[in-house]
Amino acid sequence: MSDAREVRGSHAPGGMAAAREALVAWVNEEPAGRVFLQVRLLHMGEGRYEIRHVRDVRRSLESLETVTSDPYAAIEIGQTTNSGDHRPLKTSPNLRQGWALVNLDARALWTALDYLYPACALHWHAGRQSTLRVTHWNEVAARQTGMYGAVKLLPAAVVRNTVRACCGDEVCLRRVAWNVDAETPLALPTEGEAEGERVPCPEACSMFISFARQVLVQERAPRLELPGLGRLAAEEIEQVRSVVAAAATGQSHLAREGEFGDPTNVRRMRYLALRLAEEKERVGDLPAAELPCEGCPKAVPCKGCPMV
Repeated sequence: MSDAREVRGSHAPGGMAAAREALVAWVNEEPAGRVFLQVRLLHMGEGRYEIRHVRDVRRSLESLETVTSDPYAAIEIGQTTNSGDHRPLKTSPNLRQGWALVNLDARALWTALDYLYPACALHWHAGRQSTLRVTHWNEVAARQTGMYGAVKLLPAAVVRNTVRACCGDEVCLRRVAWNVDAETPLALPTEGEAEGERVPCPEACSMFISFARQVLVQERAPRLELPGLGRLAAEEIEQVRSVVAAAATGQSHLAREGEFGDPTNVRRMRYLALRLAEEKERVGDLPAAELPCEGCPKAVPCKGCPMV
């Protein structure tokens, strides 16, 4: 539950020094290296370390585009995907490949990792020590103002679907540690086993708040009852058309991660899938169509049978 206001402070109250010491010890214990989100941390001996993408561990250093001992190179590495798109959320599973940070000491290991994944090692350690402080959604929503102030109006069931769409394993590598409030758990299903350590998320991030605003607009719109599909808003119907058209032309993957106005945005599509699944559960499956076929054994042909 959220900590009382009089004791609240950092999400990880144990401090950076203890977390850095724990991280280094954890890496040292495993000769083959440790997987942390999308990177492998490897102790090379004599207090020196290497960081590279988990998909590059079998590649030679000569085959990589960037090999450096500068931990601050992690700033630029973490900015873009393999295709060069900007990464607004550093824990999205789209860290680019083709680099290695080598010959790092323990402090540089921490520095580089913190630039690749800001605050993640700190929260990882606090989670392992059961000292992580979380702030639940209702409290985060209550302090929003201006254009985001209305997100507090989202009901708990909608918040749950918003989390599944915005924070699921396919779009964010953190594990949501907060709930709607202390008495209302999110109870999220998993999307499969994640490789390596899981890093807890102590509070809804700015991307989630922005996405929640988009969801609120959709949820408050009037809905039409469509046979076989259920109740959908006009914007949801238009989104179905846009998604199908984008898929037909091979452009369904082009929307940027934070462009929630684009109907083909991956989080928008994930939320639409959840909405359609809910409506399918409510209205049930469509009856199987009886299509005319050659050599049909029916004594009475189906209506419109071309064999008649």
